[in-house]
Amino acid sequence: MNQSDLVLALQEPRHDNAHPHAWLTLAAGHAPRGELLTHPAPQPTRSSLFVRRLRMDARIGVYDWEKTEPQPLLIDLEFDTASLLACHTDRLGDTVDYAEVVARLRELSMTRHFELVEALAEAMALLVQREFGVPWLRLTLTKLAPFPGAEVGIVLERGRRA
Repeated sequence: MNQSDLVLALQEPRHDNAHPHAWLTLAAGHAPRGELLTHPAPQPTRSSLFVRRLRMDARIGVYDWEKTEPQPLLIDLEFDTASLLACHTDRLGDTVDYAEVVARLRELSMTRHFELVEALAEAMALLVQREFGVPWLRLTLTKLAPFPGAEVGIVLERGRRA
């Protein structure tokens, strides 16, 4: 991301005579909205969002007894955002709305029956990448009660990290 991308998103004028370490104060949330965070030296940047320990039910399983009732799952999801813009603007519209991601994952898990954790995890990964423009993600899907005393699951990674 370059500075011109950030300037387009700013609603308020920036202060040109800011103290050299003003970005520390701004990062702590003590500046007007729209202020540009300028770091003292160019740095490689990457940010990712995560949703951890998301519990949901899913229509999943091979055995007849699994097909009668939804099965409990635990999801961990981490994904790169396509832009760092929200780090500078503090606006939801400039990032991935993780509440919407969660809602879509819950909807997917209950609208279709999946036989395997592999298939459900892949469908979830594709949904997040396609609908939310996520370039990279890691998804852990744990089936909590496939049989007494055990959990099973899958970890998959899709896309390229920024």
